[in-house]
Amino acid sequence: MNKLSNNLSAMYTHYRKKINKRTKQSVALALSTALLITGAYIDQPTKLTVDVSPKPASTAGVFAAVSAMDLSVSSSNFDFASADVTVVAATSDQVDPDKADIYDEWADKIVADVDDFLYVRAEADIASEVVAKLRKGDMATLVDVFDGWYEIESGNAHGYVSADYCVTGIEAYELALDVCDTYATIDVNGLRVRDEASEDAKIVTAVSKGTKLEVDTEAEEVEGWVAVKYDGKKGYVKADYVQVDLATGEAITLEEEAEAIRAAEEAAAKKAAEQAAQKEAAKAAAAQTASAKQSVIASADDLTLLAAIIQIEAGSELYEGQVAVGAVVMNRVVSGSYANSIEGVIFQKGQFSTSRMSSVVANGPKASCVQAAQEAMAGVDPTGGLTHFRRAGSKSGYIIGNHVFY
Repeated sequence: MNKLSNNLSAMYTHYRKKINKRTKQSVALALSTALLITGAYIDQPTKLTVDVSPKPASTAGVFAAVSAMDLSVSSSNFDFASADVTVVAATSDQVDPDKADIYDEWADKIVADVDDFLYVRAEADIASEVVAKLRKGDMATLVDVFDGWYEIESGNAHGYVSADYCVTGIEAYELALDVCDTYATIDVNGLRVRDEASEDAKIVTAVSKGTKLEVDTEAEEVEGWVAVKYDGKKGYVKADYVQVDLATGEAITLEEEAEAIRAAEEAAAKKAAEQAAQKEAAKAAAAQTASAKQSVIASADDLTLLAAIIQIEAGSELYEGQVAVGAVVMNRVVSGSYANSIEGVIFQKGQFSTSRMSSVVANGPKASCVQAAQEAMAGVDPTGGLTHFRRAGSKSGYIIGNHVFY
């Protein structure tokens, strides 16, 4: 028994020094499986072939667990030292070299395969306390494997998640590609973004070091280039000058979630208060402006008000047209169908354009409009008693300049 244990230990130590992490895990798994299958009882020297080719990343947790196991047997008849052991390693054409680094990086990684989030519990039990959430797009590190559960670490969270709702290794990487954004971080200053994957292509813009650009994962891949999105446009940057990374997240503890909710509520309340204050300030400013305008208008006499409305409605018209507009106001005053004052007629709702009235009054109407107002108030009426006018061509009537009176 001691001899077998010593031989097993020596062999494992030997291969630990010779091969990488994946291969060590595979050796441990193969040895353990062989001993378990045989019941750890072998009566004669046996040739044992151990396949140390890389295993699927989804079994990374199993490898980790097996590599930490104590190998023990119950037979004293097996002479491991005399056994013919052959280690079969993967050849270069069996392992995709482009995925070798990804395998190593993601071998102990977990992503929750959920639409929203997966609870992280304090113990490997569905009834255990919830301590965190592993959300869609969050990545965790596999610590250990239990019956239907993974022990994980992610951010400040440490606990257990149901293995039924998680993927590991390459599957986790592929899922992350689907649900997470990919960004290219610029490594140099002034990197050119071109509209096509060619150094002769048009330059869209130049970006500074540290800038993060979203990678356009749907664009056609071109060797040596990375397709990116910039300011709503698509372009390409040289792959040698960027670092491409997946924007994976981390699990959030319940305390962190509560703090995030509180901060969001405070921010929303602050924004609402600022908006309310802005509205009140705008109302106060509008009221102050309206009061100032009203004060200016209230201080004006009838002649100034009539001259001001003539300028607003017909300031660029022939002098006759200016007098005609003033006459329309005076005709309404005496008609009995409108207000019986110049101010009342001018400010009747929906009749004249009075939004500029205060500024015109404050600055003083121009001389021709003042003279036209004086004539209209004295009874001069080019319209012959008409009470309406519009832009010429919009209605039949008596035309003076660009207005038709009716």
